[in-house]
Amino acid sequence: MAGRAVSDALSSPTPMSATGPELSDLFAAFRRRLLAEPTLIEAGVADGLQPGEARALLETYVNEAQVGLDLVAPLLRPGLRVLEVGCGIGALARFLLDQGVDIVGIEPGSAGFGFMPAIGRAILDLAPARKESWPAIRAEALDPAVHGRFDVIFSVNVLEHIPDLEGALRGMANVLAPGGTMVHFCPNYAIPYEPHFGIPLLPIKPDLTRHLFPTTIARIPGLWGDLNFITAQRVARVARALSLSAAFDRGALSSQLRRLETDPQFRARHGTLARALGGVIRTLRLPDLLAAVPGQFVTPMIVRLTHTA
Repeated sequence: MAGRAVSDALSSPTPMSATGPELSDLFAAFRRRLLAEPTLIEAGVADGLQPGEARALLETYVNEAQVGLDLVAPLLRPGLRVLEVGCGIGALARFLLDQGVDIVGIEPGSAGFGFMPAIGRAILDLAPARKESWPAIRAEALDPAVHGRFDVIFSVNVLEHIPDLEGALRGMANVLAPGGTMVHFCPNYAIPYEPHFGIPLLPIKPDLTRHLFPTTIARIPGLWGDLNFITAQRVARVARALSLSAAFDRGALSSQLRRLETDPQFRARHGTLARALGGVIRTLRLPDLLAAVPGQFVTPMIVRLTHTA
């Protein structure tokens, strides 16, 4: 019955009309339906996960899709073509597709995230979808002659996992339409904190931190070696080389601090260091002050890239 209910809910895409709070309300209902769908857990188990592990991962990535929706929703307009880079299990891309957004999602499935394509295929199979819109390619392989151009390109917690960051940004720049916008949400490792593991980093040589927290890092095999320790300075440098302008949003850190208060799942995933520092910052009433800090000096960061004239 759950599968039929989800299929019925997903099978009637409508032209995009909802925006802002209405879109968030629709996504909240969509998220509840996904979490009630047993075939998604079954897909994870078939891919080698334990049932409890598959459930936890599904809850985590469906929950995180809200961050992507908040990031991209202000940019959405009828008629725009959208690309999500690193769409994960495809929850957000699938939701936007069903809202009438012309969206393509790419997810190659990297180290530590190999389960994503399996669960993503199960989400697609819940109801008819344009499966050609979900190529399993890397951003470096994006080609305007093959994939066309996009008015909006976005990613959430993806850039830090790309080994060839310069190549990936070049691929995205190649398919960004004139006047289009790229927006990316990711850690800024100039600030010595690693959010996936919830640990502090050694400045200058962050990779050596693995010797200080071997047990913690071993909890997610392959993920540590997948990190490129991206910084705002590096993104700005690559952007200049690609004739892109880079602007960093203010307020990303303060919004995450507030999320520690309002999102129990998010709070539980972060280490004691982040929770303790967040508590001190909230006690001192600093979130509003931190919202004024230039975006290139905080983590996480939100960077917007556009073609220079």
